[in-house]
Order: sequence, then structure tokens, then C-alpha cells
Amino acid sequence: MFFNILGLSLARLFPPEISSKLSLKSLEILYRIGLHGALSTDLKEVKSIQKMGLTFPNRIGIAGGLDKNAEYFHILNALGFGFVEVGTFTLKPQEGNPQPRVHRYMKEGNIVNSLGFNNVGVYEGIKNIEKNKPSFNGILGISIGKSKETKIEDAFKDYLHLIDYVYQHADYIAVNISSPNTENLRNLSLSDYFSSLIEKVMNKREQLAKGADTGKPIVLKISPDESEENFEKILVKSMETNVDGLIINNTSINHFKGVKGGISGNYIRNLSEKNLKFARSICGENLTLISSGGLMTKVDIENRFKLSADLIQLYTGFIFRGTDLLKESLGHEEMAIDLYKNLLDCAENKSLYVEEYAREMIKQEEMHSIEIKKRLLINRYS
Repeated sequence: MFFNILGLSLARLFPPEISSKLSLKSLEILYRIGLHGALSTDLKEVKSIQKMGLTFPNRIGIAGGLDKNAEYFHILNALGFGFVEVGTFTLKPQEGNPQPRVHRYMKEGNIVNSLGFNNVGVYEGIKNIEKNKPSFNGILGISIGKSKETKIEDAFKDYLHLIDYVYQHADYIAVNISSPNTENLRNLSLSDYFSSLIEKVMNKREQLAKGADTGKPIVLKISPDESEENFEKILVKSMETNVDGLIINNTSINHFKGVKGGISGNYIRNLSEKNLKFARSICGENLTLISSGGLMTKVDIENRFKLSADLIQLYTGFIFRGTDLLKESLGHEEMAIDLYKNLLDCAENKSLYVEEYAREMIKQEEMHSIEIKKRLLINRYS
């Protein structure tokens, strides 16, 4: 809850990519000084579940892309999420695509991004994982993807090297072949490339398992824009090669926003539900299905479980919750003021920085609340 309120405030002040970084950095400050009371959530009441040979503390996690460099996964876990996926990591550091590359549509509850696997590279990423994992009590997924400069015919080499790097650090490995923001990456889901790639990936897993009954789980992150025919081929081949699960799904390029990139949020809710139902109809219980995309409310999550999702990943819904309608915003302002007052009480005589931050945010939220009340009054008599 605190993260959402904080995100609301920062979203009004900064561009999307900057506001996301500032929100995570603010959470880190609170975490470091031990103000865990500010990191409130109701997700801890969700029951644990066994999937892919792993015990997930609960069924709700954070999707890859939010914590690209594995700097905050232990803090996100402290919020109550049962699992966190970090990355996507590439072999070498990447700056990603030119900015602006994140476009936020607050009233609609959608985001279009063309980030392009911007990350510090797998070597530095592993350093961050080693530093932060002792404070982590959930399931850690590591997402991997081919570098921008790697030719499509050589992509398998990137994935095999990446698996070598991350294998001992991951609870599961997510093979990302579906980002629309790396040129030709989605071609890896086509039959000519897919069969060869997934066979090589699973053989690598078997080699690294070193005689264990099962190796680390491998999951594939799938595009929502696949044709039904090709999607079925992916599902069948995944079962044949003993892939453990699928993430359904990534962002969609089928939108009309006039900007480059994949869209997430409300726009792809129906598409994500359709793909989940289709996947379950083909694979039955043979694959663990992790549902992502268009999960903006508690009702969305409940519906997705009803549609047979085993696990849930949040991203856009976590960032956007309660950020659109003007009338709904008033309730968030009042809640935010109470939270920042509680934060001020907790920080007293512990951190001058947090005290000043809380006072400034109370001031901003009160001013914004007054402005909303004015607008509501105008609307009432107009």
C-alpha cells in the first residue's frame, strides 16, 4: 500500500522511468533504517503453494522488469510478495533504447515501454543478488535474454552462457523470448528457431543438474501476440522437452498509441485471459502457468485464479493501482496523509531525512487534496 501511495505522489512530479526509480530508492531508504511498519501489505495471508518443485510462500509475485538489476528484490519480498523475478539480464551491460521509452496513460491504466533490456549485465547482476539474497525469504526468479547485438542465429549461445552464470543463484530461470523491444527477439518463438533453442536450453539444464533428479525449473516468457497455431506449437514443444512453466504473457505491440513499444495494463486484460485459457486447454496440468498482464485490481487477480492460473505476476497493476479517476483519488490522498503521518512518527529521532521527507509529502498531499475538493465542488455545480 505504501509503495502505491508513494508512486502516486512521484508520478505527478516526474516522468515514468524516473518516478519508478525514485519510488524504489525511497523504499530502500525505509528498509535500511528499519521502518518496516511503512512497508504494509495484506499479501502475507495468502497460503503457500508447491509448484515446479518449489514452495512459494504465496501465489502472487513481481514480474521481471521492475527490479532489472536485482537491487530491490529483498525489499519487494518484505512487502509480502511470495516471489520476485529480477532482470532481464544480458551477457554484457546494455543501455537500452533511446529515451523517452516509457509512456504512461494514467486514466486508462496502461503503460507503453520500449526499454530494450537496459541492465547492468549478468556479472554485476549476480553481485547484487549475492549481496541482497541473505535478506530474502521468497522464491527468486532470474530472467535472461539475448543481447541487442547478438544475431538471431547465435541467440542460443547467449542463453546457454547466461544459464551457466545464473544457475546456482536462481530458484527458477525465466527465458525471455518475447520482449518486443529487442530487434528480432520474438522470432525465437517461431518453429525454425524455437525447437532448437529450447532443446539446447533443456540439455544445458540437465548438464548443470549434475545427477540430481530435477534441475532448476525453466520457464518461458511468451508473447501475447502469437497466432493460435504457433502458440499451440510452443505449448506442445514445451511439454515434449519438459519445460516447467510458461509466463503468459509479455506486453503486446498491437495497440494504437502512436508510440513504439509494448503495452501493458488494462488494455491487455482480455488478451491475457484468453491466452491463459487456451494454454490450459492444451497443456492441462503438465505445465505451471504464471499469469501476467492486465492485473489491475483484486477482482482481476481472483478471476485469473478462477481461469486456472497457478501463480500471478504483477507489474503495471502494482505501479498504477488507484491512479486514474479524480473522485477515487481523494480517498487515496486522505490515506496517504495518514500513512505519511505514521511514517513521521516512526522516523522521529531516527532519521532527519525521513522526517523532512514525510513533512514535505504531507504538505503536498494536503495541497493536492484541497485542489481535488475544489474540482469536485466545481463539477458538482457545473
